[in-house]
Parts: sequence; C-alpha cells; structure tokens
Amino acid sequence: MDDRELVRRAQEQDARSFAILVARYEVRVRRMCSALTADPDAAEELAQVTWVKAFEAIGHLRDGERFFGWLRQIAVNHLRDGWRRHKLPQLPFDDTLHDRPDPDALPDERLLRAERQLEIAQALAALSLHDRRILALRYEQDLSYHEIALMLHTTEGTVATWLYRAKERLRKAMDQPKGRQR
Repeated sequence: MDDRELVRRAQEQDARSFAILVARYEVRVRRMCSALTADPDAAEELAQVTWVKAFEAIGHLRDGERFFGWLRQIAVNHLRDGWRRHKLPQLPFDDTLHDRPDPDALPDERLLRAERQLEIAQALAALSLHDRRILALRYEQDLSYHEIALMLHTTEGTVATWLYRAKERLRKAMDQPKGRQR
C-alpha cells in the first residue's frame, strides 16, 4: 500500500495505517533527528515529538505522497521553536561525520581518516548554529536548495548565499592552527 492510501486511512482514524507509516519511516526519522540534534537523547525525544505531532495533525496533511517531507518539517519547526528559546542543543555534526570504516584500509589510512574527521568536527564546532544548521540540511539531510528554502521560509538565492558563507567560514576554521579555533 502506498503512502497516499495509508495517510488517507490514518486520517479516517485507522491506527493500523498510521502504525505502518511509523514502521516505514521510523529509521529515516531517527536518522534525520540525529543529524539535527547534539545528542542521542535529544534525537530520541525529537523523534517522539515528531511522531506525536504527526499523529495529532495527520488530518491536515493534503498530499500523502509528501509524508516524509511533512514529518521533516514538523521536526524542524519543533527545533526552530526550541532554538528560539535556547532549550535544545546545537547541531553536532561529529556523530554524523563518521562514515563506515573501510575494512580494507591500512591502519595508517584509518588513522589519517579519523584525524581528518576530528579536524572537521572541531572546525564545525567553531561555526555558528546557523552555519551548522544550513550545512546539516544540505549535506547531512541531502536537501535541495529549493527544499531548504521552503523549510526556512526564504529564497533559493538566500540559501545559496548562506551555504557559500558557511563553507567559507568552515574553510577558514579548518585553516586555523590547532588550538587557535574560537
């Protein structure tokens, strides 16, 4: 059964259909929440809040084919509200930087890769919350400029500018000698 039909049934109070949607998207929602928060507990809480809000608001979803995008918007809106009140942690990036180690890599290669990932994580930590968030949306969540613009209620041109500036600040942070990052 496709998302559109499951959403339609969930809107008619069919709890089983909503449970199928949860099962279908649970891993993606958890991954998304992990990319947007600073720790596993905050990610778990955000995922739970996202599902509760989705359940409460399912009747307002007009296009069931856009279910995951709608969930993402719920999570981001909740985070945005939390950031405004400074109650939620900032984006970490360090948890999401570590891709799967290459089992065929030599120990020296693995060490160099780990050192590079640590340098990137430290440089990202030196950036503002805004810069880390825009980079996370583009490179961790793999959203298009258009999707980011819709999510942040701005234009694609503004998103491009923000990304360019965030990448420039990241480059500068990477170029700073160790121990001198702000």
